[in-house]
Amino acid sequence: MAEGRELDDWTDAYMEYTDNTEPRPLFRRWVSLSTIAACLQRKTWLPLGTIRVYPNMYIVLVGPPAARKGTAMLPARVFLDKLGVEIAADESSRQKLVTRLKAAAQTDSSSSMRIYTHSSLTIFATELTVFLGYNNAELMTILCKWYDCESKFRYDTHIHGEEIVTNVWINLLGATTPTLLQSSMPQDATGSGLISRIVFVYEDDKGKVVIFPALTEAQEVLEPKILRDLERINMLSGSFSFSSGFLDDYSLWRTEQEAHPPFRGHLLQAYTERRAVHALKMSMLFSASRTNDMEVTSEDFERAVSLLKETENKMPKAFIGVGANPLAEVQTRIMEVIATRRRIPSSTLMHMFLNDVTKFQMDQIIQALSLARWCNVDLATRDIVFIGGEHEAP
Repeated sequence: MAEGRELDDWTDAYMEYTDNTEPRPLFRRWVSLSTIAACLQRKTWLPLGTIRVYPNMYIVLVGPPAARKGTAMLPARVFLDKLGVEIAADESSRQKLVTRLKAAAQTDSSSSMRIYTHSSLTIFATELTVFLGYNNAELMTILCKWYDCESKFRYDTHIHGEEIVTNVWINLLGATTPTLLQSSMPQDATGSGLISRIVFVYEDDKGKVVIFPALTEAQEVLEPKILRDLERINMLSGSFSFSSGFLDDYSLWRTEQEAHPPFRGHLLQAYTERRAVHALKMSMLFSASRTNDMEVTSEDFERAVSLLKETENKMPKAFIGVGANPLAEVQTRIMEVIATRRRIPSSTLMHMFLNDVTKFQMDQIIQALSLARWCNVDLATRDIVFIGGEHEAP
């Protein structure tokens, strides 16, 4: 156990504390990292050459309504509220968010630096579509701009003219369904825009059924320790350092990633370009989770990469329906049925989606999926057959 801490690792303790709940572990792990980020704020960073990497992340939990996304987020919100961490309103516009960000300005001082003013704010949106609105390009553009934590953000107001927000820092934790994600994300949010800055965490159902989600005796003992250690994390400030082992591992990983990126499709290509930044941010969070010494080690980096890989295995499922194709959303649902059944008569499939598509549209979808070698049509029986292999279900 690190000096000054009551827990060996904060994220592990949070996982144990929330074990008697229904969300799957992947949701809960990412919520724990976002909670640490919300406490570190812009007063901590990792130097990378001439730039600083800050520990803010944009994390969105995606799944059907029954996946318990909001349930996964609830315990974290309780801890953050108890610590008085600055959190944005559930619904916002560009102007309201700018005003809230400016009001969140706070001054930090420590032995490592003089008085330091930063405007750090966490967006905690259990219904991301409510926060973003529908096709709100203006709000999404400003979120893209803030991701890199610029030192000064200038904006014009009707009454006061130009105003400045100093040392911007935005951390986002949201939740949505695949269908609502498609509705809220315009085409210019894809590719190099907002989507590339977000880690989408997908689960297709809850993890288990919990009839009585009460805390066990051990979890009740953990609760005050989790809060006190999170308060210690909130007190950290200044620069992270990194071990020589971290530099070696990171260099090897970057070389491998450049040669073998996890995604090549248009939608996820820009995410791949930002993947290294995600790994660096996560490494800081895992470091802060276990110790106050603010050193990023090989262990922290390995945990970050391992979690990224696990998440990326399901990430395409989060927004396979996001795109220019007007049939994208219903196509996703058709793919889910085919993948589940593995083989289904075309007449049965048409009957299931009779209120959603015409026969011509269904033929278009099946033809497109066949050309993509995702499924094929048995000419003898007219059954739709899922190919499988590397072509997994959405």
